[in-house]
Amino acid sequence: MRASETEQESLRRLTAELGDRTVNLDGQRAGQEESLAESESRLADLRRELAEAEAGLTGLREEHERLKDGRMGWEVRKAEVDRDLVNLEEACWQELKKTLQEVKAEAAPDEAPEAGAVEAELEESREKLQRIGAVNLMAEEEYQQAKERHDFLVQQRADLRESIAQTKAAIQQIDEESRQRFLTALADVNAYFQELFTTLFKGGTAEVRLLDAADPLESGVEVLAQPPGKKVGNMGLLSGGEKSLTSLAFLFALFRYKPTPFCILDEVDAALDEANLVRFLDLMKTIKSDTQFIIITHNYRTMEVADYIYGTTMEEPNVTRVFSMKMEKKAEAEPLA
Repeated sequence: MRASETEQESLRRLTAELGDRTVNLDGQRAGQEESLAESESRLADLRRELAEAEAGLTGLREEHERLKDGRMGWEVRKAEVDRDLVNLEEACWQELKKTLQEVKAEAAPDEAPEAGAVEAELEESREKLQRIGAVNLMAEEEYQQAKERHDFLVQQRADLRESIAQTKAAIQQIDEESRQRFLTALADVNAYFQELFTTLFKGGTAEVRLLDAADPLESGVEVLAQPPGKKVGNMGLLSGGEKSLTSLAFLFALFRYKPTPFCILDEVDAALDEANLVRFLDLMKTIKSDTQFIIITHNYRTMEVADYIYGTTMEEPNVTRVFSMKMEKKAEAEPLA
């Protein structure tokens, strides 16, 4: 009984203590809640101040960028002005051989131009500069290359003109020498032609004449022939035999002046009568030691004076046989005088 009362008393005291602690805890909680509310309010104020500070900082940054851009613009403008001053200084020196300071010192105050005139002149200068275009920084190098090319071409032109002059002199010398040789050859051929013509025709006259004696290298030639007892003004008036003998006389005159190893004659004796044929064959005998003649002929008298004969025969129909023959001569006939 007594133990139970003691236990109850202990429980009452414990209950009272718990109640006191609960009151104390409620008071502490209220204080902490009040402190938390104050802290949240202070935090809200700080956040607002931070937002205002960030907004102000953004504005300052924008102002800083604007001022920075403005400064760069002024620096660019200053560089342009400095460049214009340098160009103006160079232009003054090139045009006037004076510096800007000297020009300013020489300019009188009452002679200062009006602002409008200065602006107009400046605008005109800008238009001229714009028409000129951008400055070519490679102009000096390009000029040097062009100058070297020009000097090379000038030297080549001088060499070419000298070569042309030398070539003209050589051509003139060759023409003069050719003219002298041609006239000499023409005189010799004329002499041989007259001699052979007289031999073949037993007289008469013959000549090779220039059509333009003033320009022998470009002139044509004409053959004049007059057999004995005839007065011929045109070669067309000669008979066939006379034309053949005249042609042969001229041909053999060329051979006498400059013999050739071979000569081919095709039916040259066809138009000759017996007497003229004999003269022709006698002449052949006198010059055949210098030139080997190959004569195509059907005349047996011509074949008789040949050293070799080459011919064809057809013993059987449609069968051609080639034969050759060496002619043996006992005695040569005396040539005509």
